[in-house]
Amino acid sequence: MVTKDGAAHYRVLAVDPSASMAEIRRSYLRLARDSHPDFHNASERERHTAEERMRLINAAWAVLGDVDARSKYDRDRLAGTPRPTFHAHTHGSVDEPDPWRPFDDGPDLGFNERDDRPITSSQLPSWLKTLPALGVLFGLASLILGSLVGVDVLAKAGMLMLLLSATAFLAAPLVALSLSSRGDPRP
Repeated sequence: MVTKDGAAHYRVLAVDPSASMAEIRRSYLRLARDSHPDFHNASERERHTAEERMRLINAAWAVLGDVDARSKYDRDRLAGTPRPTFHAHTHGSVDEPDPWRPFDDGPDLGFNERDDRPITSSQLPSWLKTLPALGVLFGLASLILGSLVGVDVLAKAGMLMLLLSATAFLAAPLVALSLSSRGDPRP
């Protein structure tokens, strides 16, 4: 979008050249919300048009949102210095490199979604890993057996075992967190 007076960025953001930074920011946010390609994907053509519009909006914001860049832009505009032609497919002029380019080197062939092993090795003691499960098994067995046979002490022991296994289950992550924070070097 090239204009004879060089105010292309102001026109894109629909603000006056004398607008404050707060007004420019509000206009940018409003236009970005209205023009974002994620909200215009009914057809491929509509999405492409929204992407081009969003590129223009981002290019204008890159200049007008930065006080120093806006100052230089205004000086050049008021002095009548010809500005480079702006294209929608770049975030600036033809002479400027694209300041942001998404990094994607293709699919990650070494990634396996079904691999659910922890990234780091567990520092949790093995007895704390198995204690909650064994406690639940023995607690349920004692509770059921004590209830069936009618031995009240065995049923109470089963309840106590279930309570202890629940406590061990809740304590295991805290112990793991404590152990990992000790092994972490602090900057």
